[in-house]
Amino acid sequence: MKLLKYLFLLTLLVSSSYSQFDKTILQFGIGLIEPFGDSKGTYYNNTFIRQGPVLTIDSNFMRNNYGLKTGLYFFGKAKFNFDKYAITRGVLFAAFNTFNTFEPTKNGNIGVQYINSSNQIDTALMSIGYSYTFNSFSFGLGFELAPTSFTNKLSPYFGANLSFNVFNGKLSSTENRFDSVNTSFGDLRIGVDFDAGMEYKINKQFGMALGVKFDLGNLLLKNTNSGLADAVLWGKSNASLNDEEGTFYSTIYEPVQSALRREVKSRKKDINWGTIYIAANIYLNPPKSTKKPTKK
Repeated sequence: MKLLKYLFLLTLLVSSSYSQFDKTILQFGIGLIEPFGDSKGTYYNNTFIRQGPVLTIDSNFMRNNYGLKTGLYFFGKAKFNFDKYAITRGVLFAAFNTFNTFEPTKNGNIGVQYINSSNQIDTALMSIGYSYTFNSFSFGLGFELAPTSFTNKLSPYFGANLSFNVFNGKLSSTENRFDSVNTSFGDLRIGVDFDAGMEYKINKQFGMALGVKFDLGNLLLKNTNSGLADAVLWGKSNASLNDEEGTFYSTIYEPVQSALRREVKSRKKDINWGTIYIAANIYLNPPKSTKKPTKK
């Protein structure tokens, strides 16, 4: 309740400042994102069984890391000045991050069991393909400083934001090139990000910005669902992020397909990433010129 109260008060402050000053900035951009720490990893693994080489889901995936690679960042911001020089600003933003953008489908074999003509259980290899995406939709608010904004030309800026991040991961398995089945997981987490860059004002209406950002995506609300009913299974679409230390159950790691749910030890994991971006600035309601018109 205290958090909601602070957010309400900050929203009122932003609205109040907007009503007093006329240098609102809309910023839209795109960037490259790179995961760090527990976020980064490889979700698949090449191993062997008696019948030959197989491609499996790596045992560290979701247990120790999230198997993330380089991706793309799309965002929009509204910046409201707190002073007539637009040096101090309130920020509202929405963003979409998609990881593993440049990772192709991984193909190999998986073991499948069948009953042979002698009524015995045997194992054969079948072709398998895996693909994996991990996305976050983020929104939030924060504060920014642009110390030389009053020059109306070139200014660095520095800021920090409170972010609400809706994470969603989707792992797909395609047998024999035709039959696909997915498992997906997702949750809401609260984090912060730190933003810095340089903005250049082309004219009174338009400008450009180049910046870097670092996100701590899941500082609050970490959780691991430990029930058998919460298992990470092929065909299930509502598993948890399992980012807190604990245990969960899964069937996705086996080199030979099985419905047996295995207990997995999960460690505490941080979802952090860095971003470099380029953006366009749109300056709304630019100040009216005070110059007197020249007489003809």
